[in-house]
Amino acid sequence: MSKIEIKQLEREKWEGHELEFSYSTDGYYSFDVSDWDFKLKFNPYGKTLNKKFTDRLFENWAKGALAFGAFSEGELAGIVEFFSEKWNNRLRITNLLVFESFRGKGLGTALMNKALETGIRIGARMAVLETQTCNPRAVEFYLKTGFNPIGFDLFSYSNEDTEKTEVRLEMGKILNR
Repeated sequence: MSKIEIKQLEREKWEGHELEFSYSTDGYYSFDVSDWDFKLKFNPYGKTLNKKFTDRLFENWAKGALAFGAFSEGELAGIVEFFSEKWNNRLRITNLLVFESFRGKGLGTALMNKALETGIRIGARMAVLETQTCNPRAVEFYLKTGFNPIGFDLFSYSNEDTEKTEVRLEMGKILNR
């Protein structure tokens, strides 16, 4: 693979740029809840499912968001977007996407490191992000990069998230003590 260059994306040029996320999954994590204790348990589907969703860069709710792109020979290969949650001094990573033909080459790690370095530089106490329990590759990637589960929402996307096996999973990593 050619040299990768990570550059900040200008809001004026990239605002509203649609991102299409797609992934294959052969299972999901469910929550085994007992009293005040919970554990994540992997459950195979028995087949591979393909999932897709879209988002846009620099949405109005993400005040002061920054985005960086990974470029290979001038072609956009991946994006990370994040903003500072001022009220609780956390860096919220809103989007991390490596386009399919560039996956498995370390771009996700490079983009994540760019976000985390920025968080450390601005003094954020921790970085947080959201993923779905039906995206085990993302969960495993975030675990590998030092994130841990910090919460879940059984009804974030719909009243049937548990039945759909698509539960919001919050993950976090301490940056500054």
